[in-house]
Amino acid sequence: MVESLKENFGVFDFVLFFGFIALSLGVGGIFAFRDRKKKSTENYYFGERKISPVAVAVSISVSYISAVTVIGVPADVYLHGNAFGWHPLVVLIIDFIAIAYHIPLFHRLKVLSVFEYLEMRFHRYVRRIVSGLEILSTTIFMAVATFLPALALYTVTPLDLRWTIALTSITCTVYTSLGGMKAVIWADVIQAFVMIAGMLAMFILALGYLGGFRAVEEAMQRGGRMTLFRTDPDPRIKYTVWSMIFGISVNAYHALICSQAYVQRWLSCKTVRKARIAVASSFIPLALMNIFATLIGLTVYAYYEGCDPLLLKKVSKGDQVVPYMAVNIFRDVPGMAGLFVSAAFCGTLSSVSSGINALSAMAYSDFVAVWWPNMSQNRSIWISKALTFFFGTLVMILAYLVSLMSSNILGIGLTISGLFAGPVVAIFIMGVFMPWINYKSVLVGSCTGFLFILWIAISAMVVPVDESGWQPLPRSVGNCTFPGDKNSTYVNTSTIATLLTTQSPRQGAEIGFLGQTLFAISPYFYGLVGTISCIFATYISSIFTGFEKPSPRAKRLSVPIIGWSNAYPSCLRRYFDFDGMLERNNDGSVKEKTPLTDKMSSA
Repeated sequence: MVESLKENFGVFDFVLFFGFIALSLGVGGIFAFRDRKKKSTENYYFGERKISPVAVAVSISVSYISAVTVIGVPADVYLHGNAFGWHPLVVLIIDFIAIAYHIPLFHRLKVLSVFEYLEMRFHRYVRRIVSGLEILSTTIFMAVATFLPALALYTVTPLDLRWTIALTSITCTVYTSLGGMKAVIWADVIQAFVMIAGMLAMFILALGYLGGFRAVEEAMQRGGRMTLFRTDPDPRIKYTVWSMIFGISVNAYHALICSQAYVQRWLSCKTVRKARIAVASSFIPLALMNIFATLIGLTVYAYYEGCDPLLLKKVSKGDQVVPYMAVNIFRDVPGMAGLFVSAAFCGTLSSVSSGINALSAMAYSDFVAVWWPNMSQNRSIWISKALTFFFGTLVMILAYLVSLMSSNILGIGLTISGLFAGPVVAIFIMGVFMPWINYKSVLVGSCTGFLFILWIAISAMVVPVDESGWQPLPRSVGNCTFPGDKNSTYVNTSTIATLLTTQSPRQGAEIGFLGQTLFAISPYFYGLVGTISCIFATYISSIFTGFEKPSPRAKRLSVPIIGWSNAYPSCLRRYFDFDGMLERNNDGSVKEKTPLTDKMSSA
């Protein structure tokens, strides 16, 4: 049982783990002291827009790589195979889009909240609705991200689950509220090294136990875990090339381009060039950690190939398998289990600190500052810190509720991301690239699309659905003698039969047509379906509300997709140039004919 391994988390592990907590809190204290006389929201949320692009690059990567990646992705790979290995390619594509289109636009506008752009481009109603939805989805996702390292600690240490959740939330809240964006970013830099060291240590040591990568590859082949090139076009299959590339791309677009946490980091750089350097550089550590997470998942499967701890009830949730193995293989190496748990914990500190800082910025900019525009700088700082404490506490409460709900924590996170990512991504795409779309059509279309994908997601949870494409790959408990486990036991065939015939509550019920088709699509496609349905519904709505001839203001708040490349037909160049809004300088560079100077003037 899990309890048998808790005693293996020794003194060195605890010293290492609490040392990293103290270090993160210390960073917050240092910047709180250094900036005690700089009482402005510009400094609190953006670090005076002078932060090093290298630090921002590291911060972007580790904020994106939360404990959902450190623990959830290996657990998912263990159950479903290595299809998640496509994720770095998706991130590379999204980074290119950000560098080419979004960074110059948002950096020029100098917005406090990314959704301030939606008020400039459409209407204040669009800004407040989308910001409200984003606050809701970010809070829920941060709760999921908080729960995972708390679960890891609970799995391998004597700490109670409620205390581990509280420890995670309180640490993030304290150093974020004390030091603001500077503390968040520089704590991320420290945490990045911990995350990479912990993941690399587990992967290398696991390979040593298993006898090298050849043994892992053979186990993958035997267990059918080579799903990286699975090209089945059926959208009901959860893990294919298409669900990974096209499905996850919307979630990545939402996280890396349309979310407050990441746009704040772009705007923390002094210039567009430095922001582009930061985003481009962030791909390297981000890709490395994604690759490590996938490889760890494969080693976990090879380690437990003949003795699945889930089927044996040694752990109760799939997300406990990875920390369970970490303590198992690190039992004779003092401090190493603490290093891996610290890596998962740092993943959450980086993501949750970024999340609650972004939540505070959104609530302050999109609601408080709008209702109370003339407050003093001193009062605005106190309100900003109070909002940080509020969201940190709310995340802690929701994380405890998540712990009572489900065993598929990564699934919860992906469902939430897909539900909210689709409409938000659709609105930003139409705002940035389609100046002929008006705000009335956007409101009607995005609400229609959101309700459509929400209907699919809720139906998939409450009605009988064909879940054959979602099921984990086969596992075994027929040979419980694996490397490094001193408590190995043999399970007889009658026990195996009992474990493998457990049915879900909905299994065996009659499945209707929608339960076999629409409701059975992979949750990875929720974001894509939401985006397409929102854009489609917006265009249908525009038939009745009318397409607008792009105004000069709408043109200045949009970005041509094609630009000046002569490789495209002249009709396309004219179409995407928005009736000649750009002109070329003598040196060959491109500029707007009418620069946007009064960003909040009336449309």
